[in-house]
Amino acid sequence: MGVPEAESGDPILGMSDAPESGSQPKEQEIFDTTPDGGLRGWLVVLGGFLTFFVTFGLINSLGTFQAYYQEGFLASEPTSAISWIGSTQLFLLFFGGIIFGPQFDKKGAKALFIPGTFIYVLSFMLTSLSTKYYQLMLAQGVLGGIGDAMLFYPTIAATSQWFKRRKGYAMGLVIAGSSLGGICWPFILQALFQHVGFPWAMRITGFICLAFLIPACLLVIPRLPPKQTQVTKKDLRDAFKDPRYSLLVAAMFFVFWGMFLPFYYLPIYGISHHMTIDMANNLVATLNAGSLVGRLASGLLADKFGRFNVAFLCALLAGTLLLCMFVITTSNGIIAFSVFYGLFSGGLLSLYLACVAQVTPNLNLIGLKNGILGVFVSLA
Repeated sequence: MGVPEAESGDPILGMSDAPESGSQPKEQEIFDTTPDGGLRGWLVVLGGFLTFFVTFGLINSLGTFQAYYQEGFLASEPTSAISWIGSTQLFLLFFGGIIFGPQFDKKGAKALFIPGTFIYVLSFMLTSLSTKYYQLMLAQGVLGGIGDAMLFYPTIAATSQWFKRRKGYAMGLVIAGSSLGGICWPFILQALFQHVGFPWAMRITGFICLAFLIPACLLVIPRLPPKQTQVTKKDLRDAFKDPRYSLLVAAMFFVFWGMFLPFYYLPIYGISHHMTIDMANNLVATLNAGSLVGRLASGLLADKFGRFNVAFLCALLAGTLLLCMFVITTSNGIIAFSVFYGLFSGGLLSLYLACVAQVTPNLNLIGLKNGILGVFVSLA
């Protein structure tokens, strides 16, 4: 039996887009008047797409950096040590939510987006000057991670405020920017590394990011005015009083524990199983091509069958594939793995923050709840 689209509920898990009955009238009014898009809302989605293309899109291409560093001027460093550069960037992206999520609730998007753009572009300029491991760790890992976080949280939170029934689809479109970026960036980076060298490759990348982030800064605008009060201990306690949110946080902690392994190690894994360097580097783009389809399709399916239902299915299938990865040793098998893992992991990544919005009746606290979840997944 079909599920009425207007409810956007989760018949299996008992989730509903409607606020809880005990919510304050003001929260109910905020939720009920969500425009579900409109020109302004879809422009926010466009701005989010541009942002994710140059932020999470490059994070999805960390395997390309990993392979280049390992084959290049960090060849003397262990593979695990090199991976800490990307791991640190990813950790700060998620952990930064506890700072930048509440700051969005209090100050809005521009207060984070403008300095975040400066910091993010600066990280590439400093990376271009780096020749040692610790320099790359500070420039790309630390500074890049902070800039990522300052752009990530206002984008996600602002998008959530403009949609109700079509929230899953809107989030899928925004996060699809990271998949398209993950398809394009490995080829762009490889071409730049070969033709202009690493320093100018990083500078050109920084300028491309700036060209995308300037219009995004103008487009990503929250629907609700900033919350003028500070986040209190009561806000933190109330967040975890909702068992749906608490279970979501716990579930995503375990899901993120191993989710990004293929994004880092798939090119190295391919090389170790006799794939050429070019073919192995293309695995990142192949994975992100699958992820692009997964993020768009999961958003549409989630708005019809329930965001939690579709997210659960994607997590189950991605986890099953990850357990099978190390018995797949042929070139064709590794390519097929990259497509299907991208499909299901991308579907999950496009939905988990939509699930947070679904269990947040007071959208003025969406930044806080995204931030709390970010802290937990950063520790995974």
